[in-house]
Amino acid sequence: MKYKVGDLVTLSAAGRKSQQNYEVLTGFGMVINVSSVSWDDYPIHCSWVGGDIETQQFKEYELKKFK
Repeated sequence: MKYKVGDLVTLSAAGRKSQQNYEVLTGFGMVINVSSVSWDDYPIHCSWVGGDIETQQFKEYELKKFK
């Protein structure tokens, strides 16, 4: 997994296109948990700042590191 707890992230281009991420189109997030179970469809849990929701779950391709 490319992300670890504490990483700052934002949506990638693919994440912006996904209609389920409409609440976090603005701002950035911090990874608070990375699930290691194989059946978890959205293994990256983030606390989000600047969006309309406080926490959100993502697939790896929906995120990129925040610069």
